[in-house]
Amino acid sequence: MSTDIRIEDDFELAVAEGLAFRTLYVRVLDREQPTPALEVSADELRRRALEGDVDAQIGWARRLLHGAGVERDPEAAVRWFRLAARSGDAEALNMVGRCYEIGWGVSADPAEAAAWYARAADKGHAWGEFNLASLYAQGHGVPYDEGKALSLLVRSARRGNPKAMNMLGRYREASSTPRKRDRSAALWYRWAAERGCFRGQFHHGRYLVAAGRIADGIPWFRASLTHAPADFRREALAMLRAHARPELRELAAETDAGEQGSLA
Repeated sequence: MSTDIRIEDDFELAVAEGLAFRTLYVRVLDREQPTPALEVSADELRRRALEGDVDAQIGWARRLLHGAGVERDPEAAVRWFRLAARSGDAEALNMVGRCYEIGWGVSADPAEAAAWYARAADKGHAWGEFNLASLYAQGHGVPYDEGKALSLLVRSARRGNPKAMNMLGRYREASSTPRKRDRSAALWYRWAAERGCFRGQFHHGRYLVAAGRIADGIPWFRASLTHAPADFRREALAMLRAHARPELRELAAETDAGEQGSLA
C-alpha cells in the first residue's frame, strides 16, 4: 500500500525543500470532544461549580457545550471554562483554546487559541501540546514552524497521547532517511495502535502487511474499522477493496457484508 495515501480528513503540511521530511499529511484533532459522562446530575454538578469546584466547572462547561442532559449553550460554556482557567487548571486552559480554535461560543480566533494552548502546554498538558503542535504545523494563528510542531508532538506522545504518536509516525514515514522511515515510523504507529488510536491501528496494520505479516496485520485493520468514524471507514475500505492482497480484499468484502446486514 502506498505510504502517502490519504486515509483521513487531513491537512497538508508542506515541508521546505532540503529538510528531512517531504510533503506529508497529518491529522487535526477531532473537532468534537466526547460527550461528558452523566454520573452526576446536572443540578448537582452546577451546584458544585457555583461553589468553586474547578473540576465541576469544567464538567458543567462540557455539559453546556454538548447539550449533555441540559440545553446546549456554547456561550455559557466558554464563560465557565474561562472561570475554571483562572485557577490555572491546564484542562480548562486547553478547552478555552479549543473554543477559540473551533468557534464554540466565540468567534474563531486561531491566534487566541494558540495563546491558551501555550499556557496549557507550559503546564505539561498533553492535549494542549498536541493542539498547539497542529497550529504550528499549519501556520494557523502562529508562524509555521516544523521544529516547534515536532517538539510539541514528541512531548505530547511521551505523555501517552496516541494521536501524537500517530502523527509522529506520519512524519517519520515521510523521512528521506530509510532507516528512520522504516524503523521509527513503525514504532510510533505500533505505540499509537496499542493505545487505541484507530489511525495508528490502520497504519500499524499497513506496515505489518508491507512486511509480509498479513495474519498479524488483519486484526489491526479490524480494530481500526470497528471504532473509526464513517468518513475514515469509507476511505479505508476503498483502499482495502483495491489492495493487491486477496486477504485484504476479502476483509473489505466481509466488512461491507456485515454493514449491509446490520441495515437490513
